[in-house]
Amino acid sequence: MMNKVAIIGKGNIGWAIKQMLKNDYEIKQGDITDGLDASNINNVRDFLVDVDAVISAGPFAINQNIGKVAAEKEIGYFDLTEDVETTQFIKSLNPTSIMMPQCGLAPGAINICAASMIEEFDKVNEVMMRVGALPRFTNNEMSYYLSWSTNGLINEYCNEADAIYEGKPIKVMPLEGAEKLRVEGESYEAFNTSGGCATMCETYAGKVEHLTYKTIRYPGHLNHMKFLFNDLHLKKNKEILEKLFDKEVPRTTNDVIIFYVKVIGEKDGVLQEKTYLRKIYGDQKFSAIQRTTAAGICSCLEMYFNGKIDSSGFVKQETINWENFTANKYGEVYL
Repeated sequence: MMNKVAIIGKGNIGWAIKQMLKNDYEIKQGDITDGLDASNINNVRDFLVDVDAVISAGPFAINQNIGKVAAEKEIGYFDLTEDVETTQFIKSLNPTSIMMPQCGLAPGAINICAASMIEEFDKVNEVMMRVGALPRFTNNEMSYYLSWSTNGLINEYCNEADAIYEGKPIKVMPLEGAEKLRVEGESYEAFNTSGGCATMCETYAGKVEHLTYKTIRYPGHLNHMKFLFNDLHLKKNKEILEKLFDKEVPRTTNDVIIFYVKVIGEKDGVLQEKTYLRKIYGDQKFSAIQRTTAAGICSCLEMYFNGKIDSSGFVKQETINWENFTANKYGEVYL
């Protein structure tokens, strides 16, 4: 018999998740367009009947209700959130069933990859995780088109980010920490955004000297975002900003994911640097952001049902084995 999986959310990523899973699992999918208001916990309880696991592919604000019901019903829970408060809430539920938030691209795959690279060193000086979800072609002033959730984008641009500095977990400001980056001869910029570190700062405090996550964009993007978020104080009016982005910033499916991890440390007494870099493009069916985000959560789900992940309690991304993650047909997109 096929395992039964509920997917809440029918947006670009929710649709892609269903397409990837539908031949291997019995899928039940719904969202607000079907009358499933996940902000109403009783609606969630009614929906999550007779399923083995649930994937939340909707706005991060609904995840607390879904997680709470999943814990009550003792079914597997997986989400894509970059929201730190949501993850802390999921962790606080102390469930008997598996609860695995942050299963997408970043947070998600980037943390699994970085953790596997950390294990290759005797002592780690610096961990740099950098991810960009970028349009392949753009000619507007902000050097950006939308390819994923506007709600999620604004959230990670507004909230404090986690990092490790001199072995200690710290908070850093979003849209700060600007750096120049060259990837295969092309120039980019990177800066702090929230959520991408997942739970790594808690895990590696005192074990890693420096650890950061930053978002990659084309040069010039950051200054325009600082003007909108800081100078015009639109970070205090997220709903206005979200409506503005949705109305005026075009969406694109012609995108590219830059997936970049660098670890510097000592191995056998020698200071070494190792880098993992992939540029991932869309295909005829999925955009790059759909491929990578959906693949991340589908791979975790597959590993769970195949016994490759502990089947109970809160699961951190960095505890997942990278080889297992990329060994199935979903995770292999990262190879």
